[in-house]
Parts: sequence; structure tokens; C-alpha cells
Amino acid sequence: MFVFLYFAILLPMRILALETNPENIKKQCLSSGEEVVLMTYYHALSFFFASIREIFFTIFIFGLGIGLWYIGAPMLWTTGILFFMWFFFIFFNIMKAWIDWRYDFILVTTDKLVLVDQTSLIRQKINPIHLENIGSIASETQYWNLFGFGKVIINLKEGEGGNVTTLKFVPNADQVSAKISSTVTYYQRYVDGNGPTRPILTPYQESVATPQVASDSPPSAPQSPPLSS
Repeated sequence: MFVFLYFAILLPMRILALETNPENIKKQCLSSGEEVVLMTYYHALSFFFASIREIFFTIFIFGLGIGLWYIGAPMLWTTGILFFMWFFFIFFNIMKAWIDWRYDFILVTTDKLVLVDQTSLIRQKINPIHLENIGSIASETQYWNLFGFGKVIINLKEGEGGNVTTLKFVPNADQVSAKISSTVTYYQRYVDGNGPTRPILTPYQESVATPQVASDSPPSAPQSPPLSS
């Protein structure tokens, strides 16, 4: 397990269902003529808040081990039992939170919104939402907007079930939601047959204000085509 994680960090590769190279997922999602508008990862603090309980339990188990050592408990048995408890009840939750932060991302293209959810080595969920099915996009702050991330709220049209998808810990959520909203408007106006003929897209000339994440997080794709009405 630790060997797999070590190579996953150093080398983009596929480990069972976990795809560590985002370019492969992008190629899988993009069709002919489709272009990337925005790609962003989740904030690094999403890992911290998702694993805060496990961090406290780890500190507790470590302190318990020190206490048992102090009173003269057999260290071989004590260490083995405590490590067994930590590995099977805490480690996997920490690994899940780490994978969620490190390899989940939001991809916006000229045709759809793709939500990539990879929570373990054996589960991967790629949810493409076509822009024509999106009713509205909203943003909401989290933790008084102290850390520069928030929620992006996606409302589907009633014909698609009217479901609401909330994405938390999105860096610069207001800018991301605005970019998605303008992309949806552009698509529905020029592509979906409800407006004038779609203009020819020029090469990417403007940059999205790329959400800032921790320095050890994967890079995002900041480039986007101009969205004009």
C-alpha cells in the first residue's frame, strides 16, 4: 500500500481504479472539437478538515502508547496492537481524504462540466454534466471566507430531475462559478440553437484567475477561451 502511494506521488500512473495523471482523464472526457475552459482542484484544507478526526485519534493512540510504555507494558505487543488499530481504523480514512484532495478536480469544457471523484484505489466516478442540462450556478462562502475557498452550487434543470450538486472547498468559488455560468450562457446562446450562429473561437488568450492551492498540489489548467455574447 505504501509503495503504491509512493509511486503515485512521484510518477503519474494508474493504480487499479485510481488515475493519477489528469491528462488521461481529460483525453477521455474531451470529444472532437471540444476545448478546456477551466480546470481546478480543491483547496488543500479540504484534506485537513476531512481528516481532522483521524488526526486527533492518531495523537490519542500515540499518547496511549507512551503511557503504556511509561507504566512498563510489553512494548512489542503494545506497539503491534496500537499499530493494527491505527492502520485499519484510521489510515484508510486519511488515505481517502488525501486522494480526494490530490486527484479530484473540476473540469469545464466548451460542452460540459465534468466532476472527477476518486476516493480510493478501487473507486473512480467521473460525472459529466452537459451544459444544456444546467439550470443555474451559484457560489457560497465557507468559514467566513477566511481561507479563500467556498461552495459552488450546481442546479440542474427540472427535466433532468432538478437535482442540486454542491461542491465544497473550491478555491475562489465566486470566480469559478462565474466562469462556469458564463460558459453555460455562451453554450446555450450560441451552440444549443437558442441564439445566433456560434462565432469561431480564437486560441486561448485570457487566463482564468487560477484558484490557489497548496504548493504541493497538482497544477491546474488556467487557460480559457474568451466567452463573448
